[in-house]
Amino acid sequence: MRAACRSALLCALLALAPQCRADVQEVQNSALKAAYIYNIAMFTNWPPAPPGAAVDRPFAVCARPSLPLWDSLRQLEGKLVNGRNWTMYDAGAGTVPRSCDITVFTAELGQARPADGSGTLFVADGVSPGKYAGAVALVDEDRHVRFDVDTREAARLGLKFSSRLLRMARNVW
Repeated sequence: MRAACRSALLCALLALAPQCRADVQEVQNSALKAAYIYNIAMFTNWPPAPPGAAVDRPFAVCARPSLPLWDSLRQLEGKLVNGRNWTMYDAGAGTVPRSCDITVFTAELGQARPADGSGTLFVADGVSPGKYAGAVALVDEDRHVRFDVDTREAARLGLKFSSRLLRMARNVW
């Protein structure tokens, strides 16, 4: 009787294994993408703060809580980027600062093309033909995370990327 129970339990666990592996892989992928975004931030030069802006203002990262990366991006709260604390904001809430340093969005849902010189780095999770892809697009390729960089879009937004970052990109335009 005990052997039958153990066998049934083992079968039940094995039946759940593929789903468990998929969930773990998705969490690891989100954490990796969040790390990419953090490191991209470290190798980006932003325009000077506008006159009258608080010197000690947080490094504002804006996204929707429904974004698969939200929890992983929140894990970075308090880390320093150019001497400022990484702080997450819900892009759909009324608490968003006037300008975000980074806005993260899913390519499928799209994002309106921002105004010239906004100083905000727009990062798309994925690529969706015909939709705004931001200055950086994270791409899942052969079970790896890669990223594409659009230097013209970055320049239009008032941003400049380090040559070290550009060497690591999959594609640079």
